[in-house]
Amino acid sequence: MSAPYTVSETPLHGIIFDLQRYSLHDGPGIRTLVFFKGCPLGCLWCSNPESQRFEPELLFDPAKCVACGGCAAACPHGAIWQADGGLEGDRARCVACGRCAEACPAEARTVAGRQVSVEEVVAEVLKDAPFFANSGGGVTLGGGEPMAQPDFARAILTCCRARGIHTAVETCGHVPWPVIDRVLPWADLFLYDLKHLDAARHGRETGGEVGLVLANLGRLVAAGALVIARVPVVPGFNDDPESILAIARLVASLGIESLHLLPYHRLGQGKYRLLGRDYLFTGGEKLPEATMQDLKATAEAAGLIVRVGG
Repeated sequence: MSAPYTVSETPLHGIIFDLQRYSLHDGPGIRTLVFFKGCPLGCLWCSNPESQRFEPELLFDPAKCVACGGCAAACPHGAIWQADGGLEGDRARCVACGRCAEACPAEARTVAGRQVSVEEVVAEVLKDAPFFANSGGGVTLGGGEPMAQPDFARAILTCCRARGIHTAVETCGHVPWPVIDRVLPWADLFLYDLKHLDAARHGRETGGEVGLVLANLGRLVAAGALVIARVPVVPGFNDDPESILAIARLVASLGIESLHLLPYHRLGQGKYRLLGRDYLFTGGEKLPEATMQDLKATAEAAGLIVRVGG
Protein backbone atom coordinates (compact mmCIF):
# COMPACT_ATOMS: atom_id res chain seq x y z
CA MET A 1 0.00 0.00 0.00
CA SER A 2 1.40 3.39 -0.94
CA ALA A 3 1.90 6.23 1.51
CA PRO A 4 -1.32 8.18 2.05
CA TYR A 5 0.22 11.63 2.70
CA THR A 6 -3.24 12.79 3.71
CA VAL A 7 -3.77 16.45 4.53
CA SER A 8 -6.77 17.59 6.54
CA GLU A 9 -7.47 20.14 9.21
CA THR A 10 -8.91 17.69 11.74
CA PRO A 11 -6.72 14.56 11.82
CA LEU A 12 -8.12 12.40 14.59
CA HIS A 13 -6.73 8.93 14.04
CA GLY A 14 -3.68 7.16 12.70
CA ILE A 15 -2.18 3.71 12.71
CA ILE A 16 0.72 2.70 14.97
CA PHE A 17 2.24 -0.66 15.76
CA ASP A 18 3.92 0.00 19.09
CA LEU A 19 4.56 2.51 21.85
CA GLN A 20 7.80 2.10 23.78
CA ARG A 21 8.71 3.78 27.05
CA TYR A 22 12.03 4.64 28.68
CA SER A 23 14.13 4.76 25.50
CA LEU A 24 17.59 6.30 25.76
CA HIS A 25 18.59 6.09 22.11
CA ASP A 26 16.20 8.21 20.04
CA GLY A 27 16.79 11.77 21.16
CA PRO A 28 17.93 13.45 24.39
CA GLY A 29 16.97 12.15 27.81
CA ILE A 30 14.37 9.48 28.48
CA ARG A 31 12.02 9.17 25.51
CA THR A 32 8.63 7.69 24.75
CA LEU A 33 8.66 6.28 21.21
CA VAL A 34 5.53 6.14 19.09
CA PHE A 35 6.01 3.74 16.17
CA PHE A 36 3.97 4.75 13.12
CA LYS A 37 3.03 2.02 10.68
CA GLY A 38 3.90 2.38 7.03
CA CYS A 39 7.05 3.46 5.19
CA PRO A 40 7.71 4.65 1.63
CA LEU A 41 11.01 2.74 1.57
CA GLY A 42 11.60 -1.00 1.66
CA CYS A 43 15.13 -1.39 3.05
CA LEU A 44 16.19 -5.01 2.67
CA TRP A 45 17.78 -5.08 6.14
CA CYS A 46 14.84 -3.46 7.96
CA SER A 47 14.69 -4.71 11.56
CA ASN A 48 11.00 -3.80 11.89
CA PRO A 49 9.37 -5.41 8.84
CA GLU A 50 5.97 -5.01 10.47
CA SER A 51 6.48 -1.25 10.10
CA GLN A 52 6.71 -1.24 6.30
CA ARG A 53 3.10 -1.73 5.20
CA PHE A 54 0.39 0.73 6.12
CA GLU A 55 -2.33 -1.78 6.95
CA PRO A 56 -2.48 -4.07 10.02
CA GLU A 57 -0.72 -7.41 9.54
CA LEU A 58 -0.95 -10.83 11.15
CA LEU A 59 2.11 -12.40 12.74
CA PHE A 60 1.94 -16.15 13.30
CA ASP A 61 4.48 -18.14 15.34
CA PRO A 62 3.95 -21.87 14.67
CA ALA A 63 6.31 -22.74 17.53
CA LYS A 64 3.75 -21.37 20.00
CA CYS A 65 0.69 -22.87 18.32
CA VAL A 66 -1.07 -25.64 20.29
CA ALA A 67 -3.46 -26.45 17.41
CA CYS A 68 -6.53 -25.96 19.60
CA GLY A 69 -8.57 -24.73 16.65
CA GLY A 70 -9.86 -21.63 18.40
CA CYS A 71 -8.46 -19.39 15.69
CA ALA A 72 -10.15 -21.38 12.92
CA ALA A 73 -13.50 -21.15 14.67
CA ALA A 74 -13.07 -17.41 15.24
CA CYS A 75 -11.90 -16.41 11.74
CA PRO A 76 -14.84 -14.91 9.80
CA HIS A 77 -13.00 -15.06 6.47
CA GLY A 78 -12.10 -18.76 6.25
CA ALA A 79 -8.39 -17.96 6.34
CA ILE A 80 -7.63 -20.75 8.86
CA TRP A 81 -8.92 -24.29 8.96
CA GLN A 82 -8.14 -27.61 10.63
CA ALA A 83 -6.68 -30.40 8.51
CA ASP A 84 -5.12 -33.75 9.44
CA GLY A 85 -4.99 -32.93 13.13
CA GLY A 86 -3.28 -29.58 12.56
CA LEU A 87 -4.02 -26.14 11.18
CA GLU A 88 -3.57 -24.66 7.74
CA GLY A 89 -4.15 -21.13 6.50
CA ASP A 90 -4.27 -18.80 3.54
CA ARG A 91 -2.79 -15.35 4.16
CA ALA A 92 -4.44 -14.07 0.99
CA ARG A 93 -7.80 -14.35 2.74
CA CYS A 94 -6.61 -12.71 5.96
CA VAL A 95 -7.64 -9.11 6.60
CA ALA A 96 -5.87 -8.89 9.99
CA CYS A 97 -9.14 -8.32 11.82
CA GLY A 98 -7.59 -9.79 14.98
CA ARG A 99 -10.33 -12.31 15.76
CA CYS A 100 -7.88 -15.21 15.62
CA ALA A 101 -5.44 -13.40 17.92
CA GLU A 102 -8.19 -12.77 20.45
CA ALA A 103 -9.09 -16.47 20.41
CA CYS A 104 -5.52 -17.78 20.65
CA PRO A 105 -4.67 -18.88 24.23
CA ALA A 106 -0.98 -19.35 23.38
CA GLU A 107 -0.48 -15.91 21.77
CA ALA A 108 0.77 -17.61 18.63
CA ARG A 109 -1.17 -15.09 16.55
CA THR A 110 -0.80 -11.34 17.01
CA VAL A 111 -1.69 -8.30 14.93
CA ALA A 112 0.80 -5.51 14.20
CA GLY A 113 -0.97 -2.23 13.66
CA ARG A 114 -3.91 -0.59 15.36
CA GLN A 115 -5.85 2.58 14.78
CA VAL A 116 -5.62 5.06 17.63
CA SER A 117 -6.68 8.64 18.21
CA VAL A 118 -4.41 11.58 18.86
CA GLU A 119 -5.92 11.85 22.33
CA GLU A 120 -5.05 8.22 23.12
CA VAL A 121 -1.43 8.66 22.09
CA VAL A 122 -0.95 11.94 23.95
CA ALA A 123 -2.54 10.46 27.09
CA GLU A 124 0.00 7.63 27.01
CA VAL A 125 2.89 10.03 26.43
CA LEU A 126 1.82 12.25 29.33
CA LYS A 127 2.14 9.33 31.74
CA ASP A 128 5.90 9.66 31.30
CA ALA A 129 6.06 13.43 31.76
CA PRO A 130 7.90 13.21 35.13
CA PHE A 131 10.71 11.25 33.44
CA PHE A 132 10.96 13.86 30.70
CA ALA A 133 11.22 16.68 33.22
CA ASN A 134 14.03 14.99 35.15
CA SER A 135 16.06 13.86 32.14
CA GLY A 136 15.42 16.45 29.45
CA GLY A 137 13.57 13.82 27.44
CA GLY A 138 10.32 13.81 25.52
CA VAL A 139 8.40 12.08 22.77
CA THR A 140 9.89 10.70 19.56
CA LEU A 141 7.80 9.72 16.56
CA GLY A 142 9.36 6.82 14.70
CA GLY A 143 8.25 3.96 12.55
CA GLY A 144 7.90 3.22 9.78
CA GLU A 145 7.79 6.79 8.61
CA PRO A 146 5.85 9.28 10.77
CA MET A 147 5.55 11.80 7.96
CA ALA A 148 3.68 9.30 5.82
CA GLN A 149 0.82 10.16 8.21
CA PRO A 150 1.63 13.88 8.45
CA ASP A 151 -1.62 15.19 9.91
CA PHE A 152 -1.63 12.55 12.62
CA ALA A 153 2.03 13.27 13.39
CA ARG A 154 1.49 17.03 13.39
CA ALA A 155 -1.45 16.77 15.77
CA ILE A 156 0.52 14.66 18.27
CA LEU A 157 3.51 17.00 18.11
CA THR A 158 1.31 20.06 18.55
CA CYS A 159 -0.45 18.61 21.60
CA CYS A 160 2.83 17.56 23.20
CA ARG A 161 4.49 20.91 22.52
CA ALA A 162 1.52 22.68 24.13
CA ARG A 163 2.25 20.67 27.28
CA GLY A 164 5.94 21.56 27.32
CA ILE A 165 7.14 18.20 26.06
CA HIS A 166 10.23 18.04 23.83
CA THR A 167 9.39 16.58 20.41
CA ALA A 168 11.52 14.62 17.94
CA VAL A 169 10.82 12.94 14.61
CA GLU A 170 12.77 10.05 13.10
CA THR A 171 12.56 10.15 9.32
CA CYS A 172 13.99 8.57 6.18
CA GLY A 173 13.31 11.86 4.38
CA HIS A 174 11.65 10.11 1.43
CA VAL A 175 8.41 12.12 1.39
CA PRO A 176 7.23 15.20 -0.54
CA TRP A 177 8.63 18.45 0.86
CA PRO A 178 5.18 19.95 1.63
CA VAL A 179 4.63 17.00 3.98
CA ILE A 180 7.82 17.80 5.91
CA ASP A 181 7.01 21.50 5.86
CA ARG A 182 3.68 20.76 7.52
CA VAL A 183 5.35 18.93 10.42
CA LEU A 184 8.51 21.03 10.70
CA PRO A 185 7.27 23.84 13.00
CA TRP A 186 6.22 21.36 15.69
CA ALA A 187 9.37 19.22 15.91
CA ASP A 188 12.23 20.31 18.17
CA LEU A 189 14.58 17.76 16.60
CA PHE A 190 14.83 15.67 13.43
CA LEU A 191 16.74 12.38 13.47
CA TYR A 192 17.46 12.06 9.77
CA ASP A 193 18.55 8.79 8.19
CA LEU A 194 21.10 8.67 5.39
CA LYS A 195 21.80 5.29 3.83
CA HIS A 196 24.08 5.85 0.83
CA LEU A 197 24.96 8.69 -1.53
CA ASP A 198 25.18 6.51 -4.64
CA ALA A 199 21.80 6.69 -6.39
CA ALA A 200 21.95 3.21 -7.90
CA ARG A 201 22.94 1.45 -4.70
CA HIS A 202 20.46 3.43 -2.65
CA GLY A 203 17.65 2.60 -5.02
CA ARG A 204 18.54 -1.08 -5.27
CA GLU A 205 18.69 -1.67 -1.50
CA THR A 206 15.95 0.71 -0.28
CA GLY A 207 13.62 1.22 -3.24
CA GLY A 208 13.91 4.98 -2.88
CA GLU A 209 15.48 8.00 -4.59
CA VAL A 210 18.47 9.41 -2.76
CA GLY A 211 18.03 12.73 -4.59
CA LEU A 212 14.73 13.33 -2.81
CA VAL A 213 16.26 12.43 0.55
CA LEU A 214 19.17 14.82 0.09
CA ALA A 215 17.04 17.66 -1.28
CA ASN A 216 14.74 17.45 1.73
CA LEU A 217 17.68 17.38 4.12
CA GLY A 218 19.08 20.57 2.59
CA ARG A 219 15.71 22.31 2.84
CA LEU A 220 15.28 21.22 6.46
CA VAL A 221 18.62 22.70 7.44
CA ALA A 222 17.93 25.87 5.47
CA ALA A 223 14.63 26.23 7.33
CA GLY A 224 16.50 26.29 10.63
CA ALA A 225 15.58 22.82 11.86
CA LEU A 226 17.82 21.09 14.40
CA VAL A 227 19.02 17.90 12.72
CA ILE A 228 21.09 14.93 13.81
CA ALA A 229 22.14 12.78 10.85
CA ARG A 230 22.07 9.02 11.31
CA VAL A 231 23.58 6.25 9.22
CA PRO A 232 22.50 2.62 9.63
CA VAL A 233 25.86 0.97 9.00
CA VAL A 234 25.03 -2.11 6.95
CA PRO A 235 27.62 -4.79 6.07
CA GLY A 236 28.35 -5.00 2.37
CA PHE A 237 26.32 -1.87 1.64
CA ASN A 238 27.85 1.20 3.28
CA ASP A 239 30.33 -0.13 5.85
CA ASP A 240 33.40 0.96 3.90
CA PRO A 241 35.33 4.08 4.98
CA GLU A 242 34.75 5.77 1.61
CA SER A 243 30.95 5.63 1.93
CA ILE A 244 30.96 6.83 5.53
CA LEU A 245 33.39 9.67 4.82
CA ALA A 246 31.34 10.83 1.84
CA ILE A 247 28.22 11.01 3.99
CA ALA A 248 30.11 12.73 6.81
CA ARG A 249 31.50 15.39 4.47
CA LEU A 250 28.05 16.07 3.05
CA VAL A 251 26.56 16.38 6.53
CA ALA A 252 29.33 18.75 7.63
CA SER A 253 28.93 20.87 4.50
CA LEU A 254 25.29 21.49 5.43
CA GLY A 255 26.26 22.76 8.89
CA ILE A 256 24.94 19.73 10.77
CA GLU A 257 27.15 19.07 13.78
CA SER A 258 26.25 15.51 14.89
CA LEU A 259 26.30 12.15 13.17
CA HIS A 260 25.18 8.85 14.70
CA LEU A 261 26.40 5.54 13.28
CA LEU A 262 23.81 2.84 13.96
CA PRO A 263 25.25 -0.71 13.95
CA TYR A 264 23.42 -3.29 11.84
CA HIS A 265 21.87 -6.24 13.67
CA ARG A 266 19.68 -9.22 12.83
CA LEU A 267 17.37 -9.01 15.83
CA GLY A 268 14.32 -8.48 13.62
CA GLN A 269 15.07 -11.23 11.12
CA GLY A 270 12.74 -13.74 12.77
CA LYS A 271 9.78 -11.40 12.32
CA TYR A 272 9.89 -11.88 8.56
CA ARG A 273 9.00 -15.54 9.04
CA LEU A 274 6.15 -14.59 11.39
CA LEU A 275 4.81 -12.29 8.67
CA GLY A 276 5.10 -14.98 6.02
CA ARG A 277 7.92 -13.17 4.21
CA ASP A 278 11.51 -13.97 3.28
CA TYR A 279 14.47 -12.00 4.64
CA LEU A 280 16.10 -10.90 1.39
CA PHE A 281 19.16 -9.08 2.67
CA THR A 282 22.30 -11.06 1.84
CA GLY A 283 24.91 -8.89 3.56
CA GLY A 284 27.14 -9.99 6.39
CA GLU A 285 26.78 -10.17 10.15
CA LYS A 286 26.97 -7.42 12.75
CA LEU A 287 30.20 -5.46 12.49
CA PRO A 288 32.78 -5.80 15.28
CA GLU A 289 32.95 -2.91 17.74
CA ALA A 290 36.52 -2.19 16.60
CA THR A 291 35.26 -1.68 13.03
CA MET A 292 32.53 0.67 14.22
CA GLN A 293 35.11 2.69 16.13
CA ASP A 294 37.29 2.91 13.02
CA LEU A 295 34.33 4.21 11.03
CA LYS A 296 33.61 6.68 13.83
CA ALA A 297 37.14 8.03 13.51
CA THR A 298 36.70 8.25 9.75
CA ALA A 299 33.56 10.36 10.14
CA GLU A 300 35.17 12.54 12.79
CA ALA A 301 37.78 13.55 10.21
CA ALA A 302 35.02 15.62 8.59
CA GLY A 303 34.80 17.73 11.76
CA LEU A 304 31.63 16.17 13.17
CA ILE A 305 30.60 15.03 16.63
CA VAL A 306 30.15 11.31 15.99
CA ARG A 307 28.53 8.67 18.16
CA VAL A 308 28.13 4.94 17.69
CA GLY A 309 24.51 4.15 18.47
CA GLY A 310 21.37 6.29 18.53
